[in-house]
Amino acid sequence: MTTEPGADVLERFSPATRAWFSSSFTAPTAAQAGAWSAISAGEHTLVVAPTGSGKTLAAFLWAIDRLSRGRTGEAERPPGTRVVYISPLKALAVDVERNLRSPLVGIGHAADRLGLPRPEVTVGVRSGDTPADQRRRFARNPDDILITTPESLYLLLTSQAREALRGVETVIIDEVHAVAGTKRGAHLALTLERLDALLPTPAQRIGLSATVRPIEEVARFLAGGRPVSVVQPPSEKQWDLRVVVPVEDMASLAAPPPEDEDGPRQVPSIWPHVEERIVDLVEAHRSTLVFANSRRLAERLTGRLNEIAAERAETQALGTQNPSLGQAKPKPSAQAAAQVMGQAGASAGAVPVIARAHHGSVSHDQRKQTEEALKAGHLPAVVATSSLELGIDMGAVDLVVQVEAPPSVASGLQRVGRAGHQVGAVSRGVFFPKYRGDLVATSVIVDRMRAGAIEQLHVPANPLDVLAQQVVAMVALDEWAVPDLLELVRRAAPFATLTRGVLDAVLDMLAGRYPAEEFAELRPRLVWDRVTDTLTGRRGAQRIAVTNGGTIPDRGLFGVFIAGDGPGRRVGELDEEMVYESRVGDVITLGTSTWRIQDITHDQVLVSPAPGQPGRLPFWKGDTIGRPAELGEALGSFVRELSTSDAVGAAERLVASGLDELAASNLLTYVAEQREQTGQVPTDRTIVVERFTDELGDWRIVIHSPWGARVHAPWSLAIAARLRERYGVDVQAMHADDGIVLRLPDMGYADPTADPGDADAWGAPSAPPDLMEHIVLDPEEVTALVTELVGGSALFASRFRECAGRALLLPNRRPGHRQALWQQRQRSAALLEVASNYPAFPIVLEAVRECLQDVFDLPALVDLMGRIRDRRVQVVEVTTGRPSPFAQSLLFGYVAQFLYEGDSPLAERRAAALSLDPDLL
Repeated sequence: MTTEPGADVLERFSPATRAWFSSSFTAPTAAQAGAWSAISAGEHTLVVAPTGSGKTLAAFLWAIDRLSRGRTGEAERPPGTRVVYISPLKALAVDVERNLRSPLVGIGHAADRLGLPRPEVTVGVRSGDTPADQRRRFARNPDDILITTPESLYLLLTSQAREALRGVETVIIDEVHAVAGTKRGAHLALTLERLDALLPTPAQRIGLSATVRPIEEVARFLAGGRPVSVVQPPSEKQWDLRVVVPVEDMASLAAPPPEDEDGPRQVPSIWPHVEERIVDLVEAHRSTLVFANSRRLAERLTGRLNEIAAERAETQALGTQNPSLGQAKPKPSAQAAAQVMGQAGASAGAVPVIARAHHGSVSHDQRKQTEEALKAGHLPAVVATSSLELGIDMGAVDLVVQVEAPPSVASGLQRVGRAGHQVGAVSRGVFFPKYRGDLVATSVIVDRMRAGAIEQLHVPANPLDVLAQQVVAMVALDEWAVPDLLELVRRAAPFATLTRGVLDAVLDMLAGRYPAEEFAELRPRLVWDRVTDTLTGRRGAQRIAVTNGGTIPDRGLFGVFIAGDGPGRRVGELDEEMVYESRVGDVITLGTSTWRIQDITHDQVLVSPAPGQPGRLPFWKGDTIGRPAELGEALGSFVRELSTSDAVGAAERLVASGLDELAASNLLTYVAEQREQTGQVPTDRTIVVERFTDELGDWRIVIHSPWGARVHAPWSLAIAARLRERYGVDVQAMHADDGIVLRLPDMGYADPTADPGDADAWGAPSAPPDLMEHIVLDPEEVTALVTELVGGSALFASRFRECAGRALLLPNRRPGHRQALWQQRQRSAALLEVASNYPAFPIVLEAVRECLQDVFDLPALVDLMGRIRDRRVQVVEVTTGRPSPFAQSLLFGYVAQFLYEGDSPLAERRAAALSLDPDLL
């Protein structure tokens, strides 16, 4: 595809649009010129460009221009929406609606100056936060441009309001890379095909994406295999990335003893130093975004930043009153900070001074206030999770701070891209690792961010729970012939390979093939007339599809509302476990404000403001994303390069990569200490198996490997099962991004180096002599072994619960009310007990597929075992007297053995004996 010069492509626009653009901008960006050339030709278009390239205007301007022409005297169009913009985030949808006002008003003024009729183009927003009266208004009088989310578009198409969409000509999908590799993306792909089925001709699709790989896969997702013009101009984005460690030695963080013997005991922690440095950065910049990888850390970090700012303000005020006190910063309270970063932390009730928290569990109103305050320059900093990661325009943010390594290279680029969001601006980011193992990961991710080496994206193949939900939604309103339904579903990229046999298995489940008397929720959702091969919805199908739609799992969260007469204003939401640990009268912190609990009902926590009161900081349970295998291989290569380089050359290389001197020194010391203690370091060519005894005398086996949790999770499952089978004891296994930890009870294994006739050798501490045989797997057997084992895991039980919920087999019986997570687990276990008797039950198959393909990376594990067999990767075994530095970092990340212990299948892991239909799987 050839890209026209910017001036030439502008000639395609109407005079008013051209006049507004020329008066507002010097020239189109490369992304805009290329996009307008393809879009104006009517082609499906994927625009791939970094943040700050003008992608949103590139997608919208041609559609706005067409609408403007239609409203200035040309053939009058019938009422109805013409442009649908889909955003993965509600906040992004509101942001885009606000940013559209400028071109719409500007084109109107330009038309006035040129003596042309002023176009009247209306814009509406539809999301979960849209009030009911606005939703009714849209059905009666639809807007020209509808800005919505994937879930809200699904709901529109599953209601009579879909009539407003029959004239849609253009669909814009923003941040398409954020959904393409997920079940939410598969759900959206089917929703888009359902929309096209309503229209006289399929809508033109425009996808906007940050840098993504492979582009072909995202293009296939966007248009379901139909031709797509890809616009990807050379990236000119400039990055200023630094990795900062604020202490000389991360391994020995002992703070100086308190001057007053009665003062609090100082506890070693890196947090006080990180917090002080972040406050320094916030004070030195106009507007700062701080990213944390969890909601819990975001709340706690926000509290500490405000406390430090308050302490500094107080010290400065005292210094002003008494100059002899000087302007010294207060010493960080290591004990308080270390406590704050633990699970049961507390905040000192500091009034918000410099920062507010922004994450999914803070209410919509609070998030909106925070965003507006930052944009207006009234709030110096916001501490956010991925809720602000995507393309939201946060105004003149000039610095992004990332605490601990971002989940991936792509995520890091998205986050730092929030700074310098304008065209041509430099994006500046400062990264603070929280321990030495995290420093390694942070260094590699920053290195790859600079090189643009993002991870590969995979579109899920045939997620049957999503298919079941969409089929119920489709037949709830219309009668469908099965061949027509199959044809529509296959047009969506995630379902391109769906077979009639697999579809029939899903339809069997929805039509009542399985006995409802064993589990009530298996009652039919549709009627399948096998003579005519047609489908119709049963009574109540639409209600279930609408009230239980979407793919985001129900975590049983409690809504937090302000107490008072009538419905209170929503403050946010809390984890079920957090609420069960709370009592009436407790003070909690949420969204940087403190609240006193007035009442706890079955689905709500009622609170009243408690300004200035110390409050408990909340926590939320959730899944973390494992390191991709390709990033793990890069990390291993990085460590190998450092371990084989001379100290001076390695230090220069690290400093050139953006590490400050203390970060480089800590990293080189960390690698050197590991090599000194174990003789080897884990790399992309070496796996180190370290064993030592813990304080109870039991063996800890640490498998040091850089390949990431998606490889280590199935590997640890297989190792633990083989050791249990061999020794008949319970083996505790914990996997993480940097390896696997196994705990073996001391059974007095014979020391293989001792004299067989020496009776004293028996009972001496020794690891199993054949340990390595159980750790290294046969690559030909890996897939079958893990498939056999996964059915008995807590992971499978939790994924089955979520899949059954998506497939409408565990619907919320009281829509609008909270469904307790423990009750969901009970219902799911009962359903699983029934479903496991049927080899072709689609949701059992889907839960296994999700574990094997989406959660685990089995191909990478098979490849790793093949490398070990071919001796391209060596496995080294060492025994140490105490945990090595790498082992200590791995144990630092140990939180809990079983996150979902309540999800273990009933009757002693009865699901371990799952019988699966191999053809369907």
